[in-house]
Amino acid sequence: MSDTKTPAARSPALEHAHEATRREAQQLLAAAGASDHAQRAVDSAAGRPAQSTSQSDAFARRWNFDSYLEMFEASKPLSSTDGKHWLVTNTGGDRGIVWNDEDLTAAYTVGSVQEAEELIGTTNSGQPGKGANPPTG
Repeated sequence: MSDTKTPAARSPALEHAHEATRREAQQLLAAAGASDHAQRAVDSAAGRPAQSTSQSDAFARRWNFDSYLEMFEASKPLSSTDGKHWLVTNTGGDRGIVWNDEDLTAAYTVGSVQEAEELIGTTNSGQPGKGANPPTG
């Protein structure tokens, strides 16, 4: 008989979550990249409201999203440079914005994810969606 225990969930919030929720959280964590993004992914998968502020929600509403969480989930992470986590978000049609969660300003406007990746200096060759329009919100 073995005393081996089943590994604990990575987050206490997921300890008692349904298997499908845990699987979704793991996928979101892998896509998130940074710890603060990962925590938002866990909160989203566990069905908890995001830790948004009036400033972050105001930024999201400026771009026609109902909340920061909605905007964040509609965004694609690009990279972390200078300690900032850059994202690209479709703002309608073939236009998107490149922004980071620290400044909460649209630093650039782009026409595609590929353009955003080139602008920030990332390359995601081999990943699906390269060159596609930014994720829609």
